[in-house]
Amino acid sequence: MKAKHGAVLLLLAMAAGCGGGEGAPAQTGGEEAGEAATAEMAMLIEAPTGAVNAELAGQGESLFQAKGCVGCHTVGGGRLTGPDLDGIAERREFGWVMAMVQRPDSMLQNDEVAKELLAEYMTPMVNMGVTQEEALAIYEYLRQ
Repeated sequence: MKAKHGAVLLLLAMAAGCGGGEGAPAQTGGEEAGEAATAEMAMLIEAPTGAVNAELAGQGESLFQAKGCVGCHTVGGGRLTGPDLDGIAERREFGWVMAMVQRPDSMLQNDEVAKELLAEYMTPMVNMGVTQEEALAIYEYLRQ
């Protein structure tokens, strides 16, 4: 498991550096590279399946509040500053959600869907320093 965790962190670190800074052109090949990074992340971390892990979902709900996600998102309560996240696990691939939760700044530079959401909501998602474990818990909360 430590090898997987290290590989994911390396991938995320590489993805975070892809933009080259504000105003600089992306060095990764744009949309294709963003999709490739998302696909690689999905392969390195197994998406939860089957019944929702209630304990992990409870941790995710607490993190969703503690990290300030509730300031911009609801889960079934409608739009706020950001989109309603009800059904996000069905609408988006696991790797995309994980990348968006952990590295929204990089996703907003490199992912076309993230760019479209920014254009629609006019407010960038803030990087809250969510770890892989925290992101998995938040995903499990959103999956219920």
